Amino acid sequence: MSVTHIPAGSERQDAALPAQSISTPEPTYELVDFDRYVITHDGPVGYVEVVSPVFVCYLGHPYAHAEEIAQVHSFEQAVRLVGERAASSQRHKLAT
Repeated sequence: MSVTHIPAGSERQDAALPAQSISTPEPTYELVDFDRYVITHDGPVGYVEVVSPVFVCYLGHPYAHAEEIAQVHSFEQAVRLVGERAASSQRHKLAT
């Protein structure tokens, strides 16, 4: 006697995962001035400026049109924050 397994759940369980668990590429950075980094995530999305003891985060490109969004004490946190805000603002633009 053979037993055939019949799936009871959805075959597409991955689609039900929350958006946070889907990994997105980390933003990258490049030094563009002696105290300023450009943050890129499929193109330039913002800047981090070193103003000791903080890192000032800007969203937007070019620098002259970027808006300050935060000041943090960790460079890695600053890069991550600019990348997250850029991704969030892009999602909102696509939704409208």
